[in-house]
Amino acid sequence: MIRVESSLCLGCQSCSNVCPSQKIVRTEEDGRISISWKSCNEQCDLCLKACPTKALSLAAHEEAAPECEASFDMAVCKICRSRYATEPMLKMIESSLPSEIQKDMTGLEWIRVCPECRRNVEAKRLVGQILPERRRKDFRCSFLFIAGKRGLYPGRVQLLYDL
Repeated sequence: MIRVESSLCLGCQSCSNVCPSQKIVRTEEDGRISISWKSCNEQCDLCLKACPTKALSLAAHEEAAPECEASFDMAVCKICRSRYATEPMLKMIESSLPSEIQKDMTGLEWIRVCPECRRNVEAKRLVGQILPERRRKDFRCSFLFIAGKRGLYPGRVQLLYDL
């Protein structure tokens, strides 16, 4: 039987991801995630090893039934409003960041954006650096052409635009 220290649990779902018998059940409902260890009577200890905060331990069958369920609020992405992580997970990440990033609000705000939106924002930023604004307005297609020995300018890299 598994004992859970709910004050340490982050709701990261690492335990349910490694459970070979799939007896650690997670459910999402109304902006909350719940994890239940009630039906797990296995003694495999994979979930104990996977837990980043060591919130799980094995309890003897003779002991009184330990707390076997935890529920967490899900964080909402500031851009797309999707739910992507539990609040305790984000607080742990924020507290583990270097102090320079903690002082800089943009670093902490970045955590409150889901991974998909982070990728999109970063891709737009990189495209803006590669293609200056004046060229991007009418830009339809570009490709990199590396000229070889028989090219226009042998051994040089040429950027060709279709404007």
